[in-house]
Amino acid sequence: MSFFTPEQEDVLYKMHRKEPDFQENIDFLKNSLGTFVSQKVAPLAWENDTKEIFSEENFKALGELGFFAMPYPEEFGGLEVDFSYYCAGLETLSKGDAGFTLGVAIHGTVCDGICRFANDELKKEFLPDLITARKIASFGLSEAGSGSDAKSLRTSYRYDAQKNEYVLNGSKFWITNALSADVFFIMAINEEGGQISSFIVTKGGEGEFTQNPITDKMGVRGSNTAELVFDNYRIPARNLVGEEGRGFNYAMEMLNGGRITIAAWSVGIAQGAYEKLLKYSHERALFGRLLKDLDNTKKELSEMAIEIAASRELSYNAGFYKNHSNIARHAAIAKVKSTEVAVYVSERAIELAGGYGYLKESRIERHLRDALLGRIGEGANEVLKIMVIPRIIYNNYDKRPITEIW
Repeated sequence: MSFFTPEQEDVLYKMHRKEPDFQENIDFLKNSLGTFVSQKVAPLAWENDTKEIFSEENFKALGELGFFAMPYPEEFGGLEVDFSYYCAGLETLSKGDAGFTLGVAIHGTVCDGICRFANDELKKEFLPDLITARKIASFGLSEAGSGSDAKSLRTSYRYDAQKNEYVLNGSKFWITNALSADVFFIMAINEEGGQISSFIVTKGGEGEFTQNPITDKMGVRGSNTAELVFDNYRIPARNLVGEEGRGFNYAMEMLNGGRITIAAWSVGIAQGAYEKLLKYSHERALFGRLLKDLDNTKKELSEMAIEIAASRELSYNAGFYKNHSNIARHAAIAKVKSTEVAVYVSERAIELAGGYGYLKESRIERHLRDALLGRIGEGANEVLKIMVIPRIIYNNYDKRPITEIW
């Protein structure tokens, strides 16, 4: 079966049809990536979910395929493809296995942060290995007591002028890829000034750096998650990303990109649940008719298709604007809509499939378990709806107030 859909191509066609590399990019998503998902990713989704296995082999093979290189500059081995194509690829991967694809998305967030905020020396040192997946990356912002309130993080750093090193102390929690990663993008607060800075951390330094697995998650079980603990762990001063004290700003901008990727990821979850229900509705007899022929099923499938289409448009649109404008509004709206739709479609697919949908055998229930994380990660939907989106709405109103009614 094809994991890249005509509906995906339609959205990209609207955006890129006049560009000379449009068909080449579509062929990559449809054939190279679609075949990879069909043959390598989807067949392992059941086992990876059941046994909590993150497929490093597939991750590295995806790098060899060229997927991670899509949105990055040619000077670092990238392909300089518009981010909306990358979003379409994430949807395709997520339909196959959202757990595995969460690791892919987080790795991409780190690549994005290094590409945008690190100096040329760090870019040259780390990006070529990351965008080919020779090395795996992990993003360390969240802590046990610091999630949506990111400024309250407690992992600290101090500068040792004598050795020209930074010393990290503290822990990070809920860190995706943390057991597999070679490169860690870590946010920490200055012991003296209270300013947050960003660092690239690798293993093998002086001091203690431990990775404690977090297991038995409800969903996204095809990714690995861990606590990272630093005890007087030393890193070279040159591994500071950008300017000291600017780390929180970098993290917020990286999260805007992350919200776009989680939106596309969520569309893939919804599409997967929808297609499995659609298949089942063509096979299940009920009251002497096929499930697909019942009026309620037609209504539900129509509503699912409408919501998925809207989410896809918002997600790819946000991806299109990523490098051209302030994307906070696009990213937040796409993230909230798509993650809520993923939960809605997955839940309805289970209920319409009845008792069968409630069984693991249906392969539908996994989509709901995966989808629920989308509401929480990359900024909880409650926070986005109460703080982030209203702030943007009111700021825009202040710039362009409505002065009269009609």
